[in-house]
Amino acid sequence: MNFSGFTRYKTGILVPVFSLKTAKSQGSGDFLDLLELGKWCKKSDLDLIQLLPVNDTGGDPSPYSALSAYALHPVFIRLNTVPEYNTLGDTAKAGVDKGLKKLKSYEKQERLAYHEVLEKKLELLHLMFADHKESILKDGELQKWIGDNPWVQEYAVFRSIKQRNEFRSWQEWPEYQEVTPEQIARLWSTDDLFDSTRFYAWVQYRLEEQFLEAARGLEKMGITLKGDIPILMNEDSADVWAHRDIFQLESRAGAPPDMFAELGQNWGFPVYNWENLEQRDYDWWKIRLKQADKFYEAYRIDHVLGFFRIWTVPASQKEGILGYFSPSRHMHRHDLHSIGFDDGRIKWLAQPHIRGHQIQNAFGTKSLEVIARCFTKLGNEDLYLFKDDISGEKDILSQPFDNHVIHLLLEMYRDRALIQVGDDEFSPAWTFRSCSRYQDLFDNEKHAFEELVSRKGWESEQLWEKHGEKLLGFMRNTVGMLTCAEDLGVVPDCVPRVLERLSILGLKVPRWARRWGEPGDPYIPHTQYPFNSVCAPSVHDTSTLREWWEFEDGKEEFWMSLGLEGPCPQDYSSNTAEMVIRRLLDTSSAIAVFQLQDLFAISDDYRADDSRNERINIPGTVQERNWSYRIPMKLESLGKDTAFLKKVSDMVASRRSRPLPE
Repeated sequence: MNFSGFTRYKTGILVPVFSLKTAKSQGSGDFLDLLELGKWCKKSDLDLIQLLPVNDTGGDPSPYSALSAYALHPVFIRLNTVPEYNTLGDTAKAGVDKGLKKLKSYEKQERLAYHEVLEKKLELLHLMFADHKESILKDGELQKWIGDNPWVQEYAVFRSIKQRNEFRSWQEWPEYQEVTPEQIARLWSTDDLFDSTRFYAWVQYRLEEQFLEAARGLEKMGITLKGDIPILMNEDSADVWAHRDIFQLESRAGAPPDMFAELGQNWGFPVYNWENLEQRDYDWWKIRLKQADKFYEAYRIDHVLGFFRIWTVPASQKEGILGYFSPSRHMHRHDLHSIGFDDGRIKWLAQPHIRGHQIQNAFGTKSLEVIARCFTKLGNEDLYLFKDDISGEKDILSQPFDNHVIHLLLEMYRDRALIQVGDDEFSPAWTFRSCSRYQDLFDNEKHAFEELVSRKGWESEQLWEKHGEKLLGFMRNTVGMLTCAEDLGVVPDCVPRVLERLSILGLKVPRWARRWGEPGDPYIPHTQYPFNSVCAPSVHDTSTLREWWEFEDGKEEFWMSLGLEGPCPQDYSSNTAEMVIRRLLDTSSAIAVFQLQDLFAISDDYRADDSRNERINIPGTVQERNWSYRIPMKLESLGKDTAFLKKVSDMVASRRSRPLPE
């Protein structure tokens, strides 16, 4: 959908579809629940709804771990609105209605019962498909839709084979791990998979119908629907399986070490092969964007920094610490030669060299066994290197030693100043200054090395600017949606320039929007954010405003930065919440978006007893509470609460009437 432009400052809400609850919900929020949410937004004078990704994630409840870049999630379907429901035979109708009652029972639960609801919905969809198989297979509109959407065959074949293999990763399948487009076409036509592939295609057809109905309904209400497109794909996805050439399976994306993760992060998702994608004119990405464009007027690019450079971790590593940014202007061997580092010196910095007494001191009586399994002696010296068959942390973790020995081996393995990224190319390790052998260098050697690091960093910045502008440029020009970027983290200087040139909105999370490096790291006043930005006081991966206020640091300085009078309240009462949100609505960002929970905090009737129960996700953790939050009331009843409606509308009024900048 084309974004028509800004006629006023926009204000909206951020909510996962699964969090919604209406009188018609069936165990989870669904696409058609968005219409009821739109009615509430309209009454509240809110004009934007931002969603989390809505793609099929299979058994993983995280919206950011999709099985397909295109396919919608079956958990978001409303079963009794599927046309086939109205003409079910008596037996099938009885079975489906019984299942619907079971789904309705999950509405009494505080959290989303993800696996139970998904399993039941798929079971009932299979019942409906089996009852109408003959008419579904003859449906000309369905056949045309499949022809218009080439991704459907890949997805349906992938899901069918995955189901046959008890939902194991494609890398564990006994056959069809490697497939060509021609093989996928044959598998689509084979009798063996015929019913299964048509089932998955039909489910997607009906899901798209319902999502389109919701999207068009919101458009008629004047509500902008904003989607979320993750940059990365799950390795166990139809897209990686079918398009191996556009991914680098020998590498994983992640993040370098920081104050929150001293070993960095390894997200487990393969990085793109941008060279191959460019040769294909970015066709896979363009189709992905056009699919999203069916539903959304605006979209969020997750981790936009990855379009400039991505932290790349070899697949042999478990953590992110031994990664490097790609693309980059890496150090070539001749660069290192030019500053006086011969091949021996390069090897000294790129490979851990462990002295015999260090091994003896670390492993004691186990030293001989550790040496036999992990090390090779360097000539006649009492010096050891890791064996060639230990290519990464995962090889160390597979050794038959106790945790203490493994931990010491990993520390030794990570002790390096250079990461070899090619035959003659190297990247400085993120923690190169702490490498024991780097610390043994002469001062003039360190100075020369750091000058080279600085020069290559500057050259890389120029490369990142061109690379990011090229990729974001084609995305910006492919569809008419408003493009918004999640640009959090360590942001290269080139990123804001490129976003500004392409009129892509950045993201401001007020608690993190500071003048870092200045004395006291003061908050940037929210009234000084760029117009081309989205102000979001909390997002799905953070605590809500209330939880942050109650359990984290920074509220006193934040209170002062908002220009609120009096001492900062220690308790985030409904009155405090209203004062904070009213002031945040003065932001100069074109869009202000609040999690629904942040708005509920202004009402004693709707705020949770414990603010920690309102959080969507805690990154880096696997727990049932992640991705399971549901709002505490039906949207119909929320829409009848005239006092709450008026309070929200009054808060938004001054923002709606404020003139846009010239």
